[in-house]
Amino acid sequence: MSGAAKQAMFAQRQIIVEQQMRYFAAGICGLIAIFVILHWTRALYSRISRTSSSPIPFAAPFSAVTRATRRLLIRKVPRFNSGGHALLVAAYVGINAAVCFTNVDLTSAGNVAARFGWMTTANMCFVVFLALKNTPLAFLTAYSYERLNCLHQISGCLTFVCMVIHAACYTAFFMGKNQRALLVEKEQIAAIVAGFAFLSVTISALVIRPIWYELFYVVHICFFIVGIVCACFHQPDFGKKIVIILILTAAMWFTDRVIRAARALYYLPNNSATVHPLPHGGTKIVMKKVPTRADGGKHFFVWIPRIRAFEMHPFTVVGTQPLEFIVKSHDGFTRDLHKYAAAHPGATLSASVDGPYGTFPDPIHYDKIVLIAGGGGASFTFGLAVNALERMKEGSNTEIVFIWTVKQHDNLAWFTQHLETLRTANSPGIVNMNLYVTRAPVSPPDLIPHRHTDEQGTGHPGHDRTVTMSSTSTSSAVNSPFSPTGADVDKYPVKEKSTTLPPITHPRSTLSSDIEKEMEQRVEDATAAAVSATAGTRTSVIVANPPERHTDSDSERPRRQHKMTAGRPDLGTLIREAVQSTPRNQRVLVASCGPQSLMTVVRDTTAGLVRADGPAVELHCEQFGW
Repeated sequence: MSGAAKQAMFAQRQIIVEQQMRYFAAGICGLIAIFVILHWTRALYSRISRTSSSPIPFAAPFSAVTRATRRLLIRKVPRFNSGGHALLVAAYVGINAAVCFTNVDLTSAGNVAARFGWMTTANMCFVVFLALKNTPLAFLTAYSYERLNCLHQISGCLTFVCMVIHAACYTAFFMGKNQRALLVEKEQIAAIVAGFAFLSVTISALVIRPIWYELFYVVHICFFIVGIVCACFHQPDFGKKIVIILILTAAMWFTDRVIRAARALYYLPNNSATVHPLPHGGTKIVMKKVPTRADGGKHFFVWIPRIRAFEMHPFTVVGTQPLEFIVKSHDGFTRDLHKYAAAHPGATLSASVDGPYGTFPDPIHYDKIVLIAGGGGASFTFGLAVNALERMKEGSNTEIVFIWTVKQHDNLAWFTQHLETLRTANSPGIVNMNLYVTRAPVSPPDLIPHRHTDEQGTGHPGHDRTVTMSSTSTSSAVNSPFSPTGADVDKYPVKEKSTTLPPITHPRSTLSSDIEKEMEQRVEDATAAAVSATAGTRTSVIVANPPERHTDSDSERPRRQHKMTAGRPDLGTLIREAVQSTPRNQRVLVASCGPQSLMTVVRDTTAGLVRADGPAVELHCEQFGW
């Protein structure tokens, strides 16, 4: 083939591939547009339905269709968080397949290699867009970066596959044409370096990330920078436009980093973090400054140079007055933080934050809020509960059903102050708390004094809130309800006995009866640790008052129900009871945070409750891990 013919062929291929890239961009933008339209349509419908006193035209068919669709999409499916996630990934892979294999001569290895090289570049831009912490999708679709992480990982793997096909086809093409010399040109050497850099990025995500997150993060960022720079040297010709896409990709990533660094530096002057050790590896962080837009349930990236000078880690906001985080110790930063807090309790360290991040439905717009947490997932649900209570208007009848499962009593001490806040806060809302301790000691029921209760075990029915602790005799109480194997929690219901302990009171109350001494001592010890970490703050512990002190006077009874049960919760039944007891014309928010097995039960149970003839049910799952 003559030189002029080759130039004409390359020019024609460039035109075709640019058209295919426009199709790819249109497909991705179409996917985003679907989520934008659905989000704002539902938001507008919800707002009109809350404010309108008359029926909305076509509301019933719209509601029936959307609920039937959501009933299918929010269920857990294998290898994906939900059916909706699986459908989104299938659409994304389908767009890639259509663009890769249409309008291309599959008999020519060179043409196939060129097409997959372009697809590698286009997908790389999309991967970085999904990884942006300050993503516009958080506003447009209510999906912040951590909720996009599933698609980010899928698109990253697909980008690497496209790169491998591109490299393999071009290598075979050059070898077949006996043009091995081209493989040692500087542009091709840059491509080889870029390929190994992106291989390191992929291995860090698939292999290192579950084992050692901090090493993964360093490898991921460093080799991404190497890869993107080498890719620019591989295709430096602006006329081919590949380098323009790569520069745009790098600019997005760099701009996001600048915004995050600027925000952290802005909150650094005169800011500090006070650290307190908590039982079983927990640490409480209390910040001096409260950033704007800080709400319970959202998360910040916390920077404490004294612990790790070049690392920022995300933690969920538990309280905003002051800004407070409860951190569970694992390894790396959280392990070193807890060691420092244990050695220097109450120490004040220079610190800053970046955020807030995270999106979730506004709890104030719902008539009932069902919050489910497992272990440290209570950081999210406590933050959401306090957030809702602080914003409720006078006369609000919003009910909060709070379900929290921990392994040991000592874990309750992590949130002692917030348990007391939910019990004693002067708020019009109704809070019903159900606390489950799966490894609680079981005491003989004949040691527990009897107190008359209503059908729900909440004391006299005339009082809107009471505090009780139920004792359960079950041999399964020694095991965690959310095992690493992902056992279904619904398989482990707890049958409560009718006997209850007297109500929870302030720790200054006098203890005059020999009741559940072993259980009380465990909780008192845990609370003592929490008290030292919360100087001057009133706390509530699980201690029994003498039965003779109780009267029928409303003024002498606690206002909210705190129900503690030894053993596993029957989450499916608890969620169904909460939703099915809600009138059809009201709205229910089910929000959960915890291990994967807990999230699966919550998803599948809630999906079955999304019905056209029931209340409007919204599900939000705050997944573990970033």
